[in-house]
Amino acid sequence: MRHPDAQLRAGHRPAHLIPPGTHPGTVTIVQAPARSYAGPILLTITITLGTSLVIVILAITFQLAVAAAAAALPTIGGTAITIKLTKTRKGA
Repeated sequence: MRHPDAQLRAGHRPAHLIPPGTHPGTVTIVQAPARSYAGPILLTITITLGTSLVIVILAITFQLAVAAAAAALPTIGGTAITIKLTKTRKGA
């Protein structure tokens, strides 16, 4: 028998599981069901997607804060800051 619970599945009752003074034929051994991994897998996926979403929201918030600060600087100190997004040209 290869698996540890193969004896129980075959109907064998180990002596240490039978209470003293009990007839072995009247004992029923109840096994726990196999563990389901669906919960931990779904929890891992949820945490990963949640973390990714938080990072994206923080990046957008940071971008908006920098743009707002760049727009507000001319009114405060009289200096202007421009934010340029350059496009790269292929083949030029």
